[in-house]
Amino acid sequence: MKKILLLTGMIFITDTALARSVNTPIYVSIKAGLGDTTIYVDNDTKLGDFLVEDSGNNKYDASGLLTEFSTAFGVDATMNPGGWFHLRLEGELGYNYYYENGNIKDYYTVTNEIKVKLNQFSVLVNGYADFRIDNVTPYIGIGLGYGFGKNEITVSNTLGEFRESATDNGILYALYLGMAYRFSDVTTFDLGARRVYAPAEDDGQYVFDSIRLGFRFRI
Repeated sequence: MKKILLLTGMIFITDTALARSVNTPIYVSIKAGLGDTTIYVDNDTKLGDFLVEDSGNNKYDASGLLTEFSTAFGVDATMNPGGWFHLRLEGELGYNYYYENGNIKDYYTVTNEIKVKLNQFSVLVNGYADFRIDNVTPYIGIGLGYGFGKNEITVSNTLGEFRESATDNGILYALYLGMAYRFSDVTTFDLGARRVYAPAEDDGQYVFDSIRLGFRFRI
């Protein structure tokens, strides 16, 4: 709690000092998010809170947590006075970490404990449509980029423990929905939801859903 108050105080002091000297739509952004991930494999199998293979024999129950951090550099016309509709463009660097722990039980009642870990770095170009209402700005957006990921899968059962890892690199697609609050001409707070589609091994796909909180700081 003390760190949050300290950070808020530093933002307020810096904001006050620069409020009269900054007059540009260029900004930097820092965000952190929490969420969950669904994994699709070969278009037949869904790993997430529930899995049913096309054979209908296997079921999978799990829980996991996605954490993400990102920083971005962009041009934000919303911060300029006048008009209610603006377009915004930014380049984003991000990091995702996902950990899932669950059990799969097959037709022969053999239970396997499965652990899935994923580390992913991403580069995205995001475009937004901002709808400004005084200091509040709802927005929608899309993103396109590339992800560099590595997963680690561990399967444990009565026969032992089995591990494997794979590299999951490929094109990313992102959807955004959120609300920004313009604290001043310098600082804007941002709360939004994001869905990212990322490639997985064996023609599969990760779907990341998260809620993100952060701020934009005009430079």
